[in-house]
Amino acid sequence: MGRPSFQLDRELLRELRNKKKLTQADLARELCERLGLDQDEDTRTASYRRIEARGSTSRKRAEAIAKILGVTTEYLEGIVPPDTRSYEKRIRDLLAEQLRQENLALKNALDEACREGADSEDDALASMARNVARRIEAVHLARNPDELAELSQLTGLSEGELLEPTHVDGHWLVVASGQVCTRTELVLGPAGVMSLIPEIVGTLLDDFGSDGRIQMRRALPWYRLEIDPLCGRFTTWIDFVRCIPTDNGLRWLKPSRSDTWFLEGSLINWARSTANFVTGFDEASTPDDIRRLRFRLTEYNGKPDARVSEKLVAGCLEAITEEQLGWYQRESNSHSAAILMLGNALREILEPHLSSHPHRCWEVLETGDGCAIYLWPTAVMAGIPHGLRYQVQLVEETMPGQLRPVPWRYKDRADLKQRIETWLS
Repeated sequence: MGRPSFQLDRELLRELRNKKKLTQADLARELCERLGLDQDEDTRTASYRRIEARGSTSRKRAEAIAKILGVTTEYLEGIVPPDTRSYEKRIRDLLAEQLRQENLALKNALDEACREGADSEDDALASMARNVARRIEAVHLARNPDELAELSQLTGLSEGELLEPTHVDGHWLVVASGQVCTRTELVLGPAGVMSLIPEIVGTLLDDFGSDGRIQMRRALPWYRLEIDPLCGRFTTWIDFVRCIPTDNGLRWLKPSRSDTWFLEGSLINWARSTANFVTGFDEASTPDDIRRLRFRLTEYNGKPDARVSEKLVAGCLEAITEEQLGWYQRESNSHSAAILMLGNALREILEPHLSSHPHRCWEVLETGDGCAIYLWPTAVMAGIPHGLRYQVQLVEETMPGQLRPVPWRYKDRADLKQRIETWLS
């Protein structure tokens, strides 16, 4: 039996070596020193050249090469994709070289781009590099012979070279399963994931009361969302992973740092406006107890930086018994019951202030975390500060005086806006 083979991304290996300004002979010498091998220069260099040409070696050598290049072995495998910009730069440099070699197909395409409005040839080349890089990534999945031939003509790369690991937006596999929805799709980039997930969820959490929950889990390279509209009934699971097409199918990849930054932040923001209960990747659930929900009512003197006062509206939520809470939860309406009680208390405080001016002078706007109320002047209101007057936000009082923001789905924020407009009329 031969030695275990460890597969490396050849293009990435070559790029990292060049970035370190090492020749193949330099890296071969350092590799032998790390492994304690006594080989002459010709032998060790030839051995390393085979690694770079074939993309395979032993795990021990792969680990030593990774240390020399200052990366992880997973990165060298292509399991952790490199930064998108580095691949686009590689394509741009390749296209620039093709232009120097009088690639007529590329020159004609570049001339066409300039005629269509590019500011300069450099801008046209940069735009074309981005477009070509994305076309190369897409053809990995489609394998359209005509597209492969055209890309080969533009870049000078062979079909085999075009189908080597490519990292631009990244292919993502999204699998949804459950009683309400089953769906499997391949999309490009984290932005594609974030477009698809709200489409899959749709109005699921609007149709079953107020207590829908979104739970997020991370078991890299996979992500999972659990969408629970009714206390565990009709749950939908959405699993998604970055992957790369190969001749043998799809291979999972760990997300890049930019993938993680974009996806996790976007998912949290989306979840907090879609569900009233959210468990994030840190496993922290908000809110913890609906009886500690509060409206924070802030008064302004016409401008966001001119705050006059702040008041917490509790609405006697703490008087809800365990028995009552259990009943609300079984009906999947504990959150709406809490908001109703808070709304009644808010009306008692706010309505006298709103009635001091004609209703046509007030404007209520929904915000990302609640509602804002604006006062606009009329001829009989000269001298009265106008602009932002009140802001209503939903928070949880975790301890006396300690507040934290909580999810509040867009549907319920819109409902509060309508209630306030009803008070004005």
